[in-house]
Amino acid sequence: MNSISHGYWLHRFAWLIATLTLLLPVTTGAVVTTLKAGMVFADWPSSDGYHMFAYPWLNSARDEFVEHGHRLAGVVIGLLSITLVLTAWFFDHRRPVRVIAGLIFGAVVCQGMLGGARVLLDQQTLALLHGDFAALVFSLMAILILITSPGWESRSHLTSITDSHRVSLAAKLVFGCLLAQYVMGGFLRHLRERSEFAWAWMVHPWFAIAVILVTILFALVVRGSSSKHLVRCAYALVGLAIVQSSIGLATWYVKYGLPSWGVVAQQDSLGQIIVCSLHKVVGMLTLMTSVVAVVCCWASKPLQSNSVTPDSVGHKMAGVLP
Repeated sequence: MNSISHGYWLHRFAWLIATLTLLLPVTTGAVVTTLKAGMVFADWPSSDGYHMFAYPWLNSARDEFVEHGHRLAGVVIGLLSITLVLTAWFFDHRRPVRVIAGLIFGAVVCQGMLGGARVLLDQQTLALLHGDFAALVFSLMAILILITSPGWESRSHLTSITDSHRVSLAAKLVFGCLLAQYVMGGFLRHLRERSEFAWAWMVHPWFAIAVILVTILFALVVRGSSSKHLVRCAYALVGLAIVQSSIGLATWYVKYGLPSWGVVAQQDSLGQIIVCSLHKVVGMLTLMTSVVAVVCCWASKPLQSNSVTPDSVGHKMAGVLP
């Protein structure tokens, strides 16, 4: 089997582990936070004294079922990340691929340790870090998908340094806004009872407008760009930002209702659990896409032959001056 075949299968495997990460630990983790079930077990890595694989999971109550399922999902992703880094190391000669695969494995291990520390120390701040760090793990997986994709090595580059700087600035602006919005959302989910985070209640909903505007700005900046990766990221960001904002409105509705209209929210209803958890998951997807956009900007810089260097400027001036 040649290197091209290895790259093809590694790309498919990267897709598999990223998809399973989103569907298993990320989704179940979001549901755990929505249900406030993070401390349903006071021990870790055991669950109520049971070994990880000996706990009667399928016969447990709702909160125990979700939290233990989250732990089992973490084990699955941990085992897959070991397979991923070994596959990348032995079957792919590209150094960036090996580095990112190694970072994914290290990040998965750190994420598991954060989850365990959150339980053993019973700290909401660690729960916040656990949720935010998951976005880093997922973003690394997305980067691996990107750099192992068939068209990555032959990707188009921007032809102008000025365009490159403008696109890069817009991408970083989108990433910064989405990161701030994501962190504020974490404040509301994990630390909402603390008075020092009361400001997030007002800022987070309205800041969504700024997020939509900067994603549209980014799409306008890269429109017509020679980089298909950047164009796809820009359009995906606009769509995700609009969807996420819509889910945010739905989250407010199912969580607080509209008392002035006689609508009272039903706490712990199935709709509330689904919508609030989906808001977290789509938020992570949106932030991940902005990370990929920044990477695409960096990788799509003009080639040296298209860049303005001191030597090239000197030659041009020599041709003009008498």
